[in-house]
Amino acid sequence: MLYGQNQCENKEKSHYSSVVNGTIHVVVGGGVSHLNTFTTINTTWSLFKDRDFGFVKLTAFNQSSLLFEYKKSKDGKVYNSFTISRDYKDILACVHDGCEPTTLAN
Repeated sequence: MLYGQNQCENKEKSHYSSVVNGTIHVVVGGGVSHLNTFTTINTTWSLFKDRDFGFVKLTAFNQSSLLFEYKKSKDGKVYNSFTISRDYKDILACVHDGCEPTTLAN
């Protein structure tokens, strides 16, 4: 899912890939708080909501690929997952007029 100014630009739900050099934000959990009901406001930028206790497992396969898995505390099963892929850029190899994207994923 790609966002710009709180606007969802991509409805892909399992694999996100982009040349955009922005920061990706994922909000998970309530900091060991009690469970609340969701607001009645229906946001277009929220793809998955769950009213249960859970945690996130992140797995970095290499410099270019990150797997996000949301697991429920009660059984440890994965209830939502997606990957984020980005072109890896070696900033030490950059020159004054640009940085060529490279991928070290082998």
